[in-house]
Amino acid sequence: MVLNVRKNANSKSEGFNKWYPYVRGINTITTRALAEHIANHGSLFTRDVVEGVLNKLSECIPELVAQGVGVKLNGIGIFYPTAKSVPGGMADKAAVAGTNPNDAVSGIHVRFKPDDTNLDKLTSKAFKAKCSLQWGDFDEITRTTRGEGEDAVVVRTHTYTPISEYEAPAQNP
Repeated sequence: MVLNVRKNANSKSEGFNKWYPYVRGINTITTRALAEHIANHGSLFTRDVVEGVLNKLSECIPELVAQGVGVKLNGIGIFYPTAKSVPGGMADKAAVAGTNPNDAVSGIHVRFKPDDTNLDKLTSKAFKAKCSLQWGDFDEITRTTRGEGEDAVVVRTHTYTPISEYEAPAQNP
């Protein structure tokens, strides 16, 4: 897994001018590629059977979560819904009772909580132990605003610096 580092350019943040690691996404595999990968791990099922199950899973999880049902995949984690309130929330309980829920909720998020049972322990620290980490590039992001008022747009500019420029030169013995 390749990590880049990003400089915090937000002058209002406590971490201003400090560097923070983030995972650089290199590749994403398709359902078919995942099915092939699973089938190659000594599965009794062929790629097409595994792919069919994964496709059905991708239909059923959103369907169930949309009904308010959390879905736990043992050894992986739980997919569950949370509601995002409209800005400012509701004034009091009486205001909630007289409101259409669609007017109080601005969105529904699908959340994921990694499995942390005793057998699997897919917590962040346990998962880190399974990863092979290496540094990538330094990624300095500058944010500028173009326009004013409602027309203002924040523009992000990335400047990449190879980490080799920050490494100390090798010393001859």
